[in-house]
Amino acid sequence: MSFMKQLSEFVIPFLLPTMLAVSGLPATTPKVERSTVGVVPAAVKEEATERQHNLHKRLLEVNPNWAGKVHEEFDRNGVEALNNEVTLLQKHFELVIARLNAADISDLSRSQLDQRSANIQRLRDYMVEGDFPQNIFVPGRRPVFIDPWGTHCAVGHLIATSGHADLAQRINREHRLDVLKNIQTEGLGEWQLASGLRLDELVLIQPHYQFRMRSQTIEYPAEIEALVLGDSSAVLEALKAGELKVGARCGGKTLLHFAAASGDLALVKRLVDMGADLNGVSTLGCDEDEIAKGGKHSRFEVRWDGSTRVTSANHYLSKGRVYKSVRGSFVADVLQDFYGGMDGKNALEYATSDPRPSKHGVSMHAYYGKRLPFGNPDKEISPLDEVKNGRAEVAKWLREQGLK
Repeated sequence: MSFMKQLSEFVIPFLLPTMLAVSGLPATTPKVERSTVGVVPAAVKEEATERQHNLHKRLLEVNPNWAGKVHEEFDRNGVEALNNEVTLLQKHFELVIARLNAADISDLSRSQLDQRSANIQRLRDYMVEGDFPQNIFVPGRRPVFIDPWGTHCAVGHLIATSGHADLAQRINREHRLDVLKNIQTEGLGEWQLASGLRLDELVLIQPHYQFRMRSQTIEYPAEIEALVLGDSSAVLEALKAGELKVGARCGGKTLLHFAAASGDLALVKRLVDMGADLNGVSTLGCDEDEIAKGGKHSRFEVRWDGSTRVTSANHYLSKGRVYKSVRGSFVADVLQDFYGGMDGKNALEYATSDPRPSKHGVSMHAYYGKRLPFGNPDKEISPLDEVKNGRAEVAKWLREQGLK
């Protein structure tokens, strides 16, 4: 037997373990554990698949043309879209815009490319604003080109805002509740060719809107409406002219309560300087019996120095002008006049109370910032942050005055 063979068969097997033991190293080859990094558990995969299936099912309700289309960028945020009509429609538009941006547009002319880019931005702005038409016409879901309050559907909005408002109105007169493929209004084909958007893309854009069974609208006096929307000048002018007294109430709330809820520190200080009662508390604007008078479609009239009047309408009602903006909807939900207001609350509580959404429909502030891009990129602060910061400043100042 050769020396090398003896070494490999007899010496190394006996000496190597001894040498390793002395060195402190293991004598056997360590067992390698399989890495689980990057491995997605089956349960997580199933959950994601279920979420995607549920969202796709809801998208099919909004537009049947989602059939056979799967969006690759679905994520957990999609679950939010299942909760209410506005966010569902926003998710629909978000996914449509993603498809538009990913489409092959090599066959388009320079003019068509420019128009396409502009129309995609218009659609994005429309999605962000979240003001969609109301289907008060037929049960179930149905396209509504322009509703009775002048709110355009997405395609109608693109047509009107691209300089063809007359065409949008003619389509509405002839085909208000029709799907796009059935619309025969003269001029639509020419607009589509110039728009840079293909017919199948416009067909996918057009939502079917859910029938609204109940609705509420609210009306404030002009001075209060302006204040809720962020402009205190009408209140100040009325006070200066003697048309309003500093202790005046509207729907059970003082001017100081409205100013605090709106986050207007300058007005809060001015009212206190004029003798407003820091410790004054609110009363209810109306009770549940009054609210019940509204029935399916309720109109709330919040009045100076009187109770809130609730009457019934025989048709769907938009929520009111204060609900047309992020700021206004937030402040209005803090005031809670759809519930008759709040009883026994002081100015500090109005500056710190959380908003309480109405029972029918989702307010703009509730989904603000959840879809990108959101808001005016030129503004340093969003309107929602602006009102929240203002209310925080009011609350701080009121606490400094001893209010609890």
